[in-house]
Amino acid sequence: MITKYLHLRARRGFIIFAGGCVALSFALFGPALYADEPAAGEEAKSGDRSAIQATSGANSGASATGGGSAAAKQPEHAAVLKDLQKIPGLITLYHKDTKLIAELNAANMNTDFIILASISRGIGRNFILAGMYTNFGDDWLLQFRKVEDRVLVVRRNVRFRAKEGSPESRAVELAYTDSVLFSLPILAKGPGGGDLVDFSNVFMTDLPQLSQSLPGFSFSRAKSTWEQVKGFKDNVELEVAATYASSGSQYIESVPDTRGVTINVHYSISKLPQTGYKPREADPRVGYFLTAVKDFSKSGDEDRFVRYINRWDLRKADPEAELSPPKKPIVFWLEKTIPYKYRKPIREGIEEWNKAFEKAGFVNAIEVRQQPDNADWDPEDINYNTFRWITAGAGFAIGPTRVNPTTGEILDADILFDADFVEGWRNTFDTFTPESIAAHTGGPLDLKSYQEHLLAQPHQHGDQCRHCMLSHGHANELALGRAVMMGRKNSTEEFDKVVMQGLKEVAMHEVGHTLGLRHNFKASTMLPLEDLHNVEKTRETGLSASVMDYLPVNLAPKGQPQGDYFTQTIGPYDFWAIEYGYKPVASDEELKKIAARSGEPELQYATDEDTRGIDPDPLSSRFDMGKNPIEFAKLRAQIVSEQMPDLLENSVDDGENWSRARNSFNTLLATHGTALFMAARTVGGIEMNRSHKGDKDAPPPFNVVGVDEQRAAMQLLEEQVFSEQPFSFPPELYNHLAPSRWSHWGADMPTRTDYPVHGVIEMWQDRILQQLLSSLTLTRMHDSELRVPVDQDAFTTAELLERLTNSIFEEVNEVKAGKYTTRKPAISSMRRNLQRSYLKKLSDLALGNTSSPQDCQTIAYMELKQLQERIDKLLGGKVKLDPYSQAHLEESSARIGKVLDAKLTIHRP
Repeated sequence: MITKYLHLRARRGFIIFAGGCVALSFALFGPALYADEPAAGEEAKSGDRSAIQATSGANSGASATGGGSAAAKQPEHAAVLKDLQKIPGLITLYHKDTKLIAELNAANMNTDFIILASISRGIGRNFILAGMYTNFGDDWLLQFRKVEDRVLVVRRNVRFRAKEGSPESRAVELAYTDSVLFSLPILAKGPGGGDLVDFSNVFMTDLPQLSQSLPGFSFSRAKSTWEQVKGFKDNVELEVAATYASSGSQYIESVPDTRGVTINVHYSISKLPQTGYKPREADPRVGYFLTAVKDFSKSGDEDRFVRYINRWDLRKADPEAELSPPKKPIVFWLEKTIPYKYRKPIREGIEEWNKAFEKAGFVNAIEVRQQPDNADWDPEDINYNTFRWITAGAGFAIGPTRVNPTTGEILDADILFDADFVEGWRNTFDTFTPESIAAHTGGPLDLKSYQEHLLAQPHQHGDQCRHCMLSHGHANELALGRAVMMGRKNSTEEFDKVVMQGLKEVAMHEVGHTLGLRHNFKASTMLPLEDLHNVEKTRETGLSASVMDYLPVNLAPKGQPQGDYFTQTIGPYDFWAIEYGYKPVASDEELKKIAARSGEPELQYATDEDTRGIDPDPLSSRFDMGKNPIEFAKLRAQIVSEQMPDLLENSVDDGENWSRARNSFNTLLATHGTALFMAARTVGGIEMNRSHKGDKDAPPPFNVVGVDEQRAAMQLLEEQVFSEQPFSFPPELYNHLAPSRWSHWGADMPTRTDYPVHGVIEMWQDRILQQLLSSLTLTRMHDSELRVPVDQDAFTTAELLERLTNSIFEEVNEVKAGKYTTRKPAISSMRRNLQRSYLKKLSDLALGNTSSPQDCQTIAYMELKQLQERIDKLLGGKVKLDPYSQAHLEESSARIGKVLDAKLTIHRP
């Protein structure tokens, strides 16, 4: 073994002889001994070296340069700790340069430590952003366990439990195991009698597994250093300048050279607080983030999961008082990096939640303090909750928390605002792709595509339901607000009002997350459209039942009074949710009584897993507003149509780049398409409700959207999506939609410099067709025919396909004799594209290439057969068509014929 290490060090110029034998000294080798230390999993090499180090102090009677009795009397830790600085605290540390030795005493062993890892300096990409938690929603409990001459670093399995001492607890112990992450050799006994171990083997590794967010990169210990090491009575704060190495073949625009990407990772280590905190059980009617544990002590006929809401340990200073300040308030520090002009709306947004806490019995539950310019504490420190302003260039805001994984107690929160958040609207929607449009409108629309989407996602730690994407859509809304402001000749001060109100609303939203609240995407349906600009009402109730929705900019049609652009107060649902989570209660029955109010209209709740592309409730949408999605879509379409005629004049001033016109046009087109997509979700829609049996005024769990609403949605789509009229823009407009002409890092040039007119409009039309003809939509509509009593009217798949065919191929029935040319065709180019797209989908349906019901396949076959007959009648008639229309219809008829023949062949006995 010694020969092996002599060989390794000889290659680096290290060979040491002492009195005819070899002695290897940790202190003499210094950092070189650990320059290429392996990560967890390569324990044999690490252990061999450390074993030699541990024996060197005890066995060497003389120093490496000669003998001496003084050296023989030194304790064995002297060589290990030589020149290291002692850092007292929760765990005694010894540190210098690349070395970090910990002395673990009996109080540190077999004790739960919570390890909170966050990024203090990121790269502005791949969600490796300053302030982000690396184990978002999956906080770790670690234990140090001594086994013979080693200390095991163990991640505790806290998901399963049973009553201590019961047979079930022994079964759980045998069935589920903890994870041993590291095995650390004991180097020596420390000055305080504890065991000395090398903490670099734990934290100078890819412990947070950031390499999974950086494919092709691996942690390089040789290139990584300690940024800071701090010890305190109740916590230890470590920060590693962690360098991830690659071949350099990849490009990250925010990194100068990808052969070495340095990310500062901050670790807060503390014991779990023992404060007598009482967990509060969750209820699916009220939206909180959860801590879930499976308890095998519960009887087999029960749901064995115990679910706690995530919340702060907030207790009254005077338990007997109806209103009392808390013993320990929730304190948010505004980081000193926040621009002065934004501090007021941010502070107001945070403090707005005190209204809900006051109703729950607490006065000044939340305090906001300004971080002094000379403050030297770290925002990542678990003892500080911060509102951070960062410059990641990602235009986002997020409000993560760190939680005791056994009880749900929130221990720390840090709200992050990216500086680009208030300017991100400038670069919104420069280009469209089918993928970007799909992502903007909810993702996959059928079960097969949804499963494929999940499998294609890179592995990410934590609970995905905790991820908040409000700010990305918010940038789109600010872009729309800016376009409308320019179109109406509003002052710069008016748009500043939009930004400031939006900043306060997003601050309220992210603070809600730090209090434990999840999204509520039904909250925006609280008010009818006509009440949204009544400031006297909305300043009292809010524009929405909750700030935990994703709310659009609230724009009035031209010539009508304008109210608040964004909600400026928390809503009724927010008061109710805080009451459930924080009001002191004497019993579980009192808690259930609070939740039983869920039947009240303004307390409806639907969250992320209710608002995917595959979900049926049209009232659970992102960036909608008002009780009726059809009326909202009409309003948005009206606002867009008002802006289009004078877009060039209003969006670009003399001397400015024409790219502003392209940006405004795309923003308006996206606004139109998104709103109409929301209306399309009404077709085949099912309203869902989370209320329990016995809740007052609660509707049933499922309620098929009314037939009149579905038909109204179809009529709107026929007018605003399948007609060419909304897209009849003057040629002058298309000739000015130029992109930005900058070409450098951070500036994306579109693939096509000229504007892809047909392609962009077709992408939006195709997306809405995908929603209507999704196999899941058709299956749900087919099932809904049984949900509606037979003596009542219902919107069926047969009616849907018939209306689509008649609307999209309207010209086949309506073309009259006339003079048609390639410049003035009988069927326009936009309509021909739409017809081809629909024909392909109808053919796939008829051929059974989808998982739609067989009844839908046969209806599609019939629609194709009848359509072919009408096309052939037109082609054989007296109307002389232009070459484009003639060729298009002949090809369409031929394609239909092949599909019909294939259908007969497939089903031939």
